[in-house]
Amino acid sequence: MTDSLLRRAQHSLAPLQRRDLDQALEWCAQDPVGNCVLAMHLETARDSGIVPPYLWAVKRRGSRGLPGMNRESVGIIWNGANLTALIPEADNAVAGSGTFSTDDVRAEVAAAMVGRLNRPAALVGSADLMLDLWGRVEPWWGPAREVRDRQLSMALATGPKHVMSDGSGLELAAVRPATMADYDLLLPASVHMFVGEVGYDPMHHGRAAYEDRLRALVRGGRVFAQFGTLERRRQVLFKADVGAVGCNVAQVQGVWVHPAVRGRGLSKAGMAAVVESVRATIAPTVSLYVNDFNAPAVAGYRAVGFEEVGTFATVMF
Repeated sequence: MTDSLLRRAQHSLAPLQRRDLDQALEWCAQDPVGNCVLAMHLETARDSGIVPPYLWAVKRRGSRGLPGMNRESVGIIWNGANLTALIPEADNAVAGSGTFSTDDVRAEVAAAMVGRLNRPAALVGSADLMLDLWGRVEPWWGPAREVRDRQLSMALATGPKHVMSDGSGLELAAVRPATMADYDLLLPASVHMFVGEVGYDPMHHGRAAYEDRLRALVRGGRVFAQFGTLERRRQVLFKADVGAVGCNVAQVQGVWVHPAVRGRGLSKAGMAAVVESVRATIAPTVSLYVNDFNAPAVAGYRAVGFEEVGTFATVMF
Protein backbone atom coordinates (compact mmCIF):
# COMPACT_ATOMS: atom_id res chain seq x y z
CA MET A 1 0.00 0.00 0.00
CA THR A 2 2.38 2.69 -1.24
CA ASP A 3 1.95 6.36 -2.09
CA SER A 4 2.72 5.61 -5.73
CA LEU A 5 -0.15 3.13 -5.88
CA LEU A 6 -2.49 5.66 -4.30
CA ARG A 7 -1.42 8.34 -6.78
CA ARG A 8 -2.28 6.07 -9.72
CA ALA A 9 -5.76 5.36 -8.37
CA GLN A 10 -8.71 7.19 -9.85
CA HIS A 11 -10.12 7.87 -6.38
CA SER A 12 -8.41 9.11 -3.23
CA LEU A 13 -9.20 10.62 0.16
CA ALA A 14 -8.87 14.31 0.90
CA PRO A 15 -9.95 16.38 3.91
CA LEU A 16 -13.57 17.40 3.40
CA GLN A 17 -14.01 21.09 2.53
CA ARG A 18 -16.96 23.38 3.23
CA ARG A 19 -17.80 23.38 -0.48
CA ASP A 20 -18.38 19.59 -0.21
CA LEU A 21 -21.00 19.86 2.55
CA ASP A 22 -24.13 20.53 0.48
CA GLN A 23 -23.52 17.55 -1.80
CA ALA A 24 -22.74 15.31 1.16
CA LEU A 25 -25.93 16.31 2.95
CA GLU A 26 -27.95 15.65 -0.21
CA TRP A 27 -26.60 12.10 -0.21
CA CYS A 28 -27.46 11.66 3.46
CA ALA A 29 -31.02 12.82 2.81
CA GLN A 30 -31.52 9.89 0.41
CA ASP A 31 -31.36 7.55 3.43
CA PRO A 32 -31.73 9.75 6.53
CA VAL A 33 -32.05 6.83 8.95
CA GLY A 34 -29.01 4.99 7.65
CA ASN A 35 -26.91 8.15 7.46
CA CYS A 36 -28.03 9.84 10.69
CA VAL A 37 -24.57 9.81 12.29
CA LEU A 38 -22.80 11.17 9.22
CA ALA A 39 -25.49 13.83 8.79
CA MET A 40 -25.01 14.94 12.40
CA HIS A 41 -21.31 15.63 11.83
CA LEU A 42 -21.96 17.31 8.48
CA GLU A 43 -24.70 19.54 9.90
CA THR A 44 -22.45 20.54 12.80
CA ALA A 45 -19.72 21.47 10.32
CA ARG A 46 -22.18 23.43 8.18
CA ASP A 47 -23.66 25.32 11.12
CA SER A 48 -20.34 26.10 12.79
CA GLY A 49 -18.36 26.78 9.63
CA ILE A 50 -15.64 24.46 10.98
CA VAL A 51 -14.98 21.13 9.28
CA PRO A 52 -13.33 18.70 11.75
CA PRO A 53 -10.30 16.70 10.65
CA TYR A 54 -12.24 13.45 10.98
CA LEU A 55 -14.39 14.16 7.90
CA TRP A 56 -12.93 12.97 4.59
CA ALA A 57 -14.15 13.26 1.01
CA VAL A 58 -13.71 10.52 -1.55
CA LYS A 59 -12.44 12.42 -4.57
CA ARG A 60 -12.39 11.45 -8.22
CA ARG A 61 -9.21 12.64 -9.84
CA GLY A 62 -9.32 15.12 -12.73
CA SER A 63 -9.90 13.77 -16.21
CA ARG A 64 -6.19 14.03 -17.00
CA GLY A 65 -4.90 13.52 -13.51
CA LEU A 66 -3.06 16.83 -13.60
CA PRO A 67 -2.32 18.89 -10.49
CA GLY A 68 -4.92 21.57 -9.96
CA MET A 69 -7.65 19.82 -11.95
CA ASN A 70 -11.07 19.78 -10.30
CA ARG A 71 -11.78 16.57 -8.41
CA GLU A 72 -15.39 15.59 -7.91
CA SER A 73 -16.58 14.21 -4.56
CA VAL A 74 -18.08 10.73 -4.86
CA GLY A 75 -18.37 9.81 -1.18
CA ILE A 76 -17.65 10.77 2.42
CA ILE A 77 -16.08 9.11 5.46
CA TRP A 78 -16.23 9.95 9.15
CA ASN A 79 -13.25 8.50 11.00
CA GLY A 80 -13.62 9.44 14.66
CA ALA A 81 -13.82 6.86 17.43
CA ASN A 82 -15.83 4.81 14.91
CA LEU A 83 -15.69 4.88 11.13
CA THR A 84 -18.77 5.20 8.98
CA ALA A 85 -19.02 5.97 5.29
CA LEU A 86 -21.37 6.86 2.47
CA ILE A 87 -20.34 5.96 -1.07
CA PRO A 88 -23.24 6.22 -3.54
CA GLU A 89 -23.40 3.62 -6.28
CA ALA A 90 -21.10 4.46 -9.18
CA ASP A 91 -22.64 4.93 -12.61
CA ASN A 92 -19.76 3.48 -14.65
CA ALA A 93 -18.97 6.98 -15.89
CA VAL A 94 -15.78 7.74 -17.74
CA ALA A 95 -12.94 8.79 -15.48
CA GLY A 96 -9.40 9.30 -16.66
CA SER A 97 -8.37 6.65 -19.16
CA GLY A 98 -11.32 4.31 -18.64
CA THR A 99 -14.49 3.58 -16.68
CA PHE A 100 -15.06 2.84 -13.03
CA SER A 101 -17.62 0.77 -11.18
CA THR A 102 -18.85 0.65 -7.60
CA ASP A 103 -16.36 -2.15 -6.99
CA ASP A 104 -13.52 0.01 -8.35
CA VAL A 105 -14.46 2.91 -6.08
CA ARG A 106 -14.71 0.73 -2.98
CA ALA A 107 -11.39 -0.96 -3.70
CA GLU A 108 -9.62 2.37 -4.05
CA VAL A 109 -11.35 3.80 -0.96
CA ALA A 110 -10.21 0.78 1.06
CA ALA A 111 -6.65 1.26 -0.17
CA ALA A 112 -6.77 4.92 0.78
CA MET A 113 -8.22 4.08 4.21
CA VAL A 114 -5.26 1.84 4.95
CA GLY A 115 -2.82 4.39 3.59
CA ARG A 116 -4.22 7.53 5.24
CA LEU A 117 -6.46 6.74 8.20
CA ASN A 118 -5.86 5.40 11.67
CA ARG A 119 -7.76 2.22 12.46
CA PRO A 120 -10.88 3.20 14.45
CA ALA A 121 -12.43 1.34 17.36
CA ALA A 122 -15.14 0.02 15.03
CA LEU A 123 -16.63 0.17 11.55
CA VAL A 124 -20.36 0.93 11.84
CA GLY A 125 -23.01 1.52 9.20
CA SER A 126 -24.76 0.02 6.20
CA ALA A 127 -23.99 -3.70 6.19
CA ASP A 128 -23.42 -3.82 2.45
CA LEU A 129 -20.76 -1.11 2.52
CA MET A 130 -19.14 -1.80 5.89
CA LEU A 131 -18.70 -5.53 5.31
CA ASP A 132 -17.36 -4.88 1.82
CA LEU A 133 -14.78 -2.39 3.11
CA TRP A 134 -13.91 -4.69 6.00
CA GLY A 135 -13.17 -7.55 3.62
CA ARG A 136 -10.73 -5.31 1.77
CA VAL A 137 -8.90 -3.80 4.77
CA GLU A 138 -8.85 -6.91 6.98
CA PRO A 139 -5.29 -7.92 5.97
CA TRP A 140 -4.02 -4.61 7.38
CA TRP A 141 -6.55 -3.74 10.09
CA GLY A 142 -7.48 -7.21 11.30
CA PRO A 143 -8.13 -9.27 13.20
CA ALA A 144 -11.50 -8.04 14.38
CA ARG A 145 -12.51 -8.58 17.98
CA GLU A 146 -16.09 -9.25 16.82
CA VAL A 147 -18.08 -8.91 13.61
CA ARG A 148 -21.82 -8.32 13.96
CA ASP A 149 -22.85 -8.76 10.37
CA ARG A 150 -26.61 -8.33 10.68
CA GLN A 151 -28.08 -5.63 12.87
CA LEU A 152 -31.63 -4.51 12.19
CA SER A 153 -31.96 -0.79 11.47
CA MET A 154 -35.41 0.19 12.76
CA ALA A 155 -37.36 3.44 12.73
CA LEU A 156 -40.62 4.99 13.91
CA ALA A 157 -42.00 8.23 12.48
CA THR A 158 -45.38 8.22 14.20
CA GLY A 159 -46.57 8.08 17.77
CA PRO A 160 -45.61 4.84 19.52
CA LYS A 161 -47.97 2.05 20.38
CA HIS A 162 -48.99 2.34 24.01
CA VAL A 163 -47.60 -0.55 25.99
CA MET A 164 -47.85 -1.28 29.67
CA SER A 165 -45.16 -2.61 31.95
CA ASP A 166 -45.58 -4.84 34.96
CA GLY A 167 -44.31 -2.33 37.46
CA SER A 168 -46.35 -3.73 40.30
CA GLY A 169 -44.37 -3.79 43.49
CA LEU A 170 -41.93 -1.18 42.21
CA GLU A 171 -41.79 2.47 43.19
CA LEU A 172 -41.39 3.93 39.69
CA ALA A 173 -41.05 7.54 38.56
CA ALA A 174 -41.94 8.61 35.02
CA VAL A 175 -39.36 8.41 32.26
CA ARG A 176 -37.75 11.84 31.87
CA PRO A 177 -34.61 13.56 30.59
CA ALA A 178 -31.84 13.08 33.13
CA THR A 179 -30.00 16.03 34.63
CA MET A 180 -26.51 16.42 36.03
CA ALA A 181 -28.02 15.89 39.48
CA ASP A 182 -28.64 12.29 38.34
CA TYR A 183 -25.10 11.74 37.06
CA ASP A 184 -23.78 9.60 39.91
CA LEU A 185 -26.64 7.14 39.40
CA LEU A 186 -26.46 7.24 35.61
CA LEU A 187 -22.76 6.49 35.33
CA PRO A 188 -22.79 2.91 36.72
CA ALA A 189 -25.92 2.10 34.68
CA SER A 190 -24.27 3.43 31.52
CA VAL A 191 -21.06 1.52 32.20
CA HIS A 192 -23.00 -1.71 32.82
CA MET A 193 -24.77 -1.23 29.49
CA PHE A 194 -21.49 -0.52 27.67
CA VAL A 195 -19.72 -3.58 29.08
CA GLY A 196 -22.62 -5.83 28.10
CA GLU A 197 -22.93 -4.39 24.60
CA VAL A 198 -19.33 -3.60 23.60
CA GLY A 199 -17.43 -6.08 25.71
CA TYR A 200 -14.99 -4.02 27.76
CA ASP A 201 -15.08 -1.56 30.66
CA PRO A 202 -14.81 2.06 29.45
CA MET A 203 -13.71 3.11 32.93
CA HIS A 204 -10.48 1.17 32.38
CA HIS A 205 -10.01 2.14 28.73
CA GLY A 206 -10.75 5.78 27.86
CA ARG A 207 -12.58 6.82 31.03
CA ALA A 208 -12.16 10.57 30.48
CA ALA A 209 -13.59 10.46 26.94
CA TYR A 210 -16.44 8.19 28.02
CA GLU A 211 -17.45 10.45 30.90
CA ASP A 212 -17.12 13.58 28.77
CA ARG A 213 -19.54 12.13 26.24
CA LEU A 214 -22.02 11.04 28.90
CA ARG A 215 -21.95 14.50 30.50
CA ALA A 216 -22.47 16.15 27.10
CA LEU A 217 -25.50 13.95 26.39
CA VAL A 218 -26.99 14.68 29.81
CA ARG A 219 -26.46 18.43 29.47
CA GLY A 220 -28.05 18.28 26.02
CA GLY A 221 -31.19 16.61 27.39
CA ARG A 222 -30.46 13.47 25.42
CA VAL A 223 -30.33 10.85 28.17
CA PHE A 224 -33.73 9.53 29.24
CA ALA A 225 -34.05 7.62 32.47
CA GLN A 226 -36.60 6.05 34.75
CA PHE A 227 -35.74 5.93 38.43
CA GLY A 228 -37.18 3.66 41.06
CA THR A 229 -36.57 2.18 44.47
CA LEU A 230 -34.85 -1.17 44.45
CA GLU A 231 -33.34 -2.82 47.49
CA ARG A 232 -34.29 0.32 49.43
CA ARG A 233 -32.13 2.48 47.20
CA ARG A 234 -33.03 4.90 44.42
CA GLN A 235 -31.59 3.48 41.20
CA VAL A 236 -31.81 3.78 37.43
CA LEU A 237 -34.18 1.05 36.28
CA PHE A 238 -34.38 2.04 32.59
CA LYS A 239 -32.28 4.33 30.41
CA ALA A 240 -31.83 5.24 26.75
CA ASP A 241 -29.60 7.80 25.05
CA VAL A 242 -30.17 9.85 21.91
CA GLY A 243 -26.66 9.30 20.63
CA ALA A 244 -27.00 11.06 17.27
CA VAL A 245 -29.33 13.57 15.63
CA GLY A 246 -29.09 14.33 11.91
CA CYS A 247 -31.37 14.67 8.87
CA ASN A 248 -34.36 15.08 11.24
CA VAL A 249 -33.65 11.62 12.66
CA ALA A 250 -32.76 10.84 16.27
CA GLN A 251 -30.79 7.62 16.76
CA VAL A 252 -31.39 5.96 20.12
CA GLN A 253 -28.45 4.09 21.63
CA GLY A 254 -27.54 2.56 24.97
CA VAL A 255 -30.95 1.14 25.88
CA TRP A 256 -30.64 -0.62 29.23
CA VAL A 257 -32.85 -2.14 31.93
CA HIS A 258 -31.61 -2.99 35.42
CA PRO A 259 -30.96 -6.76 35.52
CA ALA A 260 -33.18 -7.21 38.59
CA VAL A 261 -36.31 -6.00 36.78
CA ARG A 262 -35.83 -7.39 33.29
CA GLY A 263 -38.69 -9.31 31.73
CA ARG A 264 -41.34 -7.00 33.18
CA GLY A 265 -41.87 -4.73 30.15
CA LEU A 266 -39.96 -1.72 31.44
CA SER A 267 -38.01 -1.48 28.19
CA LYS A 268 -41.13 -1.42 26.01
CA ALA A 269 -42.96 1.10 28.17
CA GLY A 270 -39.80 3.15 28.58
CA MET A 271 -39.09 3.22 24.85
CA ALA A 272 -42.68 4.29 24.14
CA ALA A 273 -42.19 7.23 26.51
CA VAL A 274 -38.81 8.05 24.95
CA VAL A 275 -40.29 8.05 21.44
CA GLU A 276 -43.05 10.45 22.47
CA SER A 277 -40.61 12.84 24.12
CA VAL A 278 -37.99 12.66 21.36
CA ARG A 279 -40.53 13.26 18.59
CA ALA A 280 -41.91 16.25 20.48
CA THR A 281 -38.60 17.90 21.33
CA ILE A 282 -35.70 16.54 19.24
CA ALA A 283 -36.60 14.98 15.85
CA PRO A 284 -39.73 13.62 14.12
CA THR A 285 -38.21 10.23 13.30
CA VAL A 286 -36.71 7.95 15.96
CA SER A 287 -34.33 5.18 14.92
CA LEU A 288 -32.11 2.52 16.45
CA TYR A 289 -30.22 -0.59 15.43
CA VAL A 290 -30.22 -3.90 17.24
CA ASN A 291 -28.44 -7.23 16.85
CA ASP A 292 -30.66 -9.63 14.95
CA PHE A 293 -29.86 -12.41 17.46
CA ASN A 294 -31.30 -10.35 20.35
CA ALA A 295 -34.82 -11.66 19.86
CA PRO A 296 -36.34 -10.16 23.06
CA ALA A 297 -35.10 -6.67 22.17
CA VAL A 298 -36.29 -6.95 18.56
CA ALA A 299 -39.73 -8.09 19.74
CA GLY A 300 -39.88 -5.27 22.27
CA TYR A 301 -39.07 -2.60 19.71
CA ARG A 302 -41.64 -4.01 17.30
CA ALA A 303 -44.23 -3.93 20.09
CA VAL A 304 -43.60 -0.19 20.46
CA GLY A 305 -44.07 0.30 16.70
CA PHE A 306 -40.55 0.26 15.27
CA GLU A 307 -40.22 -1.26 11.82
CA GLU A 308 -37.16 -2.61 10.04
CA VAL A 309 -35.87 -0.21 7.37
CA GLY A 310 -32.37 -1.53 6.65
CA THR A 311 -29.43 -3.60 7.81
CA PHE A 312 -26.36 -2.38 9.69
CA ALA A 313 -23.10 -4.13 10.52
CA THR A 314 -20.48 -3.44 13.17
CA VAL A 315 -16.87 -4.60 13.06
CA MET A 316 -15.19 -4.10 16.45
CA PHE A 317 -11.44 -4.04 17.05
